[in-house]
Amino acid sequence: MEIKCPQCGADVKAIEGQTFLTCEYCSSAIYIDKSKIVFHYMLKSTIDEVAAAASLRRWMAGSSTVKGLDKEAAISGKEFVYFPIWYFKIKQGEKEAIKIQPALPAPLPGIRTMVIPAGDFRFYGQEDAGNPAIKDPTVLYSSAVEWLKKEAVDVSNITQSALVHIPLYIFHYNYKNNAYTAIVDGSSGKIMASEYPSKQEMPYFLVGGGAAIIFFLEGMSMDFPQVLGAYIITAIIVVIAAVFVAERV
Repeated sequence: MEIKCPQCGADVKAIEGQTFLTCEYCSSAIYIDKSKIVFHYMLKSTIDEVAAAASLRRWMAGSSTVKGLDKEAAISGKEFVYFPIWYFKIKQGEKEAIKIQPALPAPLPGIRTMVIPAGDFRFYGQEDAGNPAIKDPTVLYSSAVEWLKKEAVDVSNITQSALVHIPLYIFHYNYKNNAYTAIVDGSSGKIMASEYPSKQEMPYFLVGGGAAIIFFLEGMSMDFPQVLGAYIITAIIVVIAAVFVAERV
């Protein structure tokens, strides 16, 4: 059978059942979906596994995770994959918006909100064929478009669509007998995780709430300038308490 190249419009011969091919005229990589013929790109990975693991440890040591996670978490497994997504450019007035839909039904957090630099795209090539890290899409183009409609996107304004494989490092780790998963974007080093050991907020609420009550009582029971001295002493105590909590939570 023959299909039209989405880049140059030339007739390209395809074998029945073939999904990946290259235009012999303009060398564009093409993906054949049951409902659409689109460009097929690979997003370059800018970090290796060592750098990805370092990014993960830095995130574990950050302000949103429980104290000591970077030292106590034990990596139980890791995998590098090129995950397939449907990539859409959509005209919105004088601007263009990018929308992403996963092309595999995998519960990966943050996929739809990824920022993908189009300048780092390259066409899928013969050297990529047979690479086990490249996962085949199972979600049809038409299904991805239906998801866009549910997000109130006017699909008639789609100006470009493509199948893109993005590099992801998937880390599994254990912390205090619980298993977690974190994903490192191989193109940016950004961490994506929906569940992780987070800081306990209650101690901070107790310190803040207690300080507010003390300030209120001091203001109601003392006159100026005595209350000013009481405020200063209370503020110092609150700061010490906050530092104490931060070092242990």
